[in-house]
Formats: sequence, structure tokens, C-alpha cells
Amino acid sequence: MDFAVKTNDKMYLVETKADKDLYDATVLLKAKAAHVWCLNASSVSPIKDMLQPKNWEYLVLSEGRFKENSELGFGMFVPLCIELRNRMIERCDSTIKK
Repeated sequence: MDFAVKTNDKMYLVETKADKDLYDATVLLKAKAAHVWCLNASSVSPIKDMLQPKNWEYLVLSEGRFKENSELGFGMFVPLCIELRNRMIERCDSTIKK
């Protein structure tokens, strides 16, 4: 994870990746593990007086997507990052099954 972003309703763990590294086997496994960690973390309520959202989301931001969309705000990047993360996890799952 390279940085975290806190919004009113979610905590985002954001990882930036060079395009050439996106489908490296180790990167795919790390993406899947981080996604599962966020799902698990979202199932636990924050400490009572802690000003932190309950939900967590892991995002992957590729160099190419950032360069192509650098004028967008964070909220507009989220669906692009989710779509990329999901493709990476699918690739990881299909690689493991072979």
C-alpha cells in the first residue's frame, strides 16, 4: 500500500503500480490479499469514539490510468481503480487454478 485516503464513508488503501508490473504473479497475489484484508477489516466496527469509517476498500492505480486521467478528482478514480483491481484478482484466481 502506498497511501490511504479517508472519506466520510470509507477508508481506501491505494497502491500505485507501473503498467509493466500489473500482472506480475507477486503483484497479483498481493492485490488479492489486500482486497481480502479490506473485506475482513470492514466486518469489524471501529472503536466507539474513533472518527473512522467502518468500510475499507483496496484500490490499484496504474501509472497509465493516472496519466490518462490526471485531471480527475479522487472520487472519479475509484471506479477505474476498482475495475483494474478486479481484473487483477480474476487473473490471479485463474493463474492459481491452472
